[in-house]
Amino acid sequence: MTDAKVEAEAKPAATEEKKLSNKELKELKKKEKAAKRAAQKEASGITPEQQKQIAEQKIEKKKQKQTTATHLKKQLNQTVIKENKKIPHLFGHLETREQRNASSPTISHIVHPAILSLTLKYSSYSVVGSVARLRNMLQVFKQVIQDYKTPENTTLTRHLTGHLSHQIEYLKSGRPLSVSMGNAIRWLKQEISLISIDTSDKKAKEILCSKIDDFIKEKIELSDQLIVESASTHISNGSTILTYGHSQVLEELFVYCAKHQNKHFTLIIVDSRPLFEGKTLIKNLSKALGDELSNYISIHYVLLNSLSSTLLEDVDCVFLGAHAMLSNGRLFARVGTAMIAMMSHTRNIPVLTCCESIKFSDKVQLDSVTNNELADPEDLILKKSQKKSFALEQFIGKKDDEKNNDDDEPLQNWRKIQTLNVLNIMYDLTPPEYINKIITELGALPPSSVPVILREYKNT
Repeated sequence: MTDAKVEAEAKPAATEEKKLSNKELKELKKKEKAAKRAAQKEASGITPEQQKQIAEQKIEKKKQKQTTATHLKKQLNQTVIKENKKIPHLFGHLETREQRNASSPTISHIVHPAILSLTLKYSSYSVVGSVARLRNMLQVFKQVIQDYKTPENTTLTRHLTGHLSHQIEYLKSGRPLSVSMGNAIRWLKQEISLISIDTSDKKAKEILCSKIDDFIKEKIELSDQLIVESASTHISNGSTILTYGHSQVLEELFVYCAKHQNKHFTLIIVDSRPLFEGKTLIKNLSKALGDELSNYISIHYVLLNSLSSTLLEDVDCVFLGAHAMLSNGRLFARVGTAMIAMMSHTRNIPVLTCCESIKFSDKVQLDSVTNNELADPEDLILKKSQKKSFALEQFIGKKDDEKNNDDDEPLQNWRKIQTLNVLNIMYDLTPPEYINKIITELGALPPSSVPVILREYKNT
């Protein structure tokens, strides 16, 4: 056989190889690998039927794992919930409680009992406030980590983050996560990823639990102490302070000024429906100070709709709590906060906000419509269980009340009125020009310095 003949036979073989596309070559390689694996399994004593069963089991396991956070979000978007709740078109993009609850049945079987209990507390508003929700969440995460068992053929650093994601996704069904909770979750997942693969599960759990304890102490307890010490300089003897709702750090501030600094001041607590958080502030102050409360603090309780200009004339300073501080210097807080800040600004009353750095967010928001939380509109409707006040009964008259009975309560049949929508939003946005100072653990700073604090927080 001459060299010319060999070359002539080699050329068609080369052209045949060139004809095969990349996809076809990949398929050939896959088939060859599959054939090798099948041959190895047959050699080890596994029949083709057993191989099929093993493959089917793997497919089923993959299907079970598909109930992750991303898939649940897709399910939420696809679900069509039949409800007669009416939401204005302007707020139609916000998620309702029913839409959040749509995800809970699919993953409830893998959720820790402590998470189930906490979700119920969130949804019933027995745990309110971003700091209280954050503290409770981290303490429950400690229980989840302690009871966690790493499955076979996986490591704690890889599997625990996914396991926590399921718990967090169920937690969202009660109420959306606050900014402080989101920051803490990102921190915890980063700490899990830093744990070495060689570390035993027991040791890794101990490390994570101790880090959670340190986080609570540093970012909540010590931060609040520094804020209280800094803010107390703005309260003097005989001054009149106005606050809105309830904030944990403000409660500690008023107790500190009364107990440790022996300051006597007037406190005007402004409150609003439906949560009436100002009442919890009064209860907690009376518990902390007891019989000495009247000796130090003179409390005036006012509803937001009856806050008149005569009350604001005597106010020396306004202290506000915060749900979050956005990077453009705007305050995201309980609805009604913006109105108090604006009213105080027009009367040249200084407005101070006490906020921990854990509540600072990179987000930028210009209004309270794009991102907010929708609560149940029924909370704003007068229910049968709620008794009318004595003054209201006297104003209405007993005869009229007997005629109307309890069935004719105002807005009882509001759903039947097509043109009427009842909206219960949780938060509003206060522009930075209405806030004089933000008191953090890093000091008292203007709202324009929020990006600086965010940068410092990230570096630490």
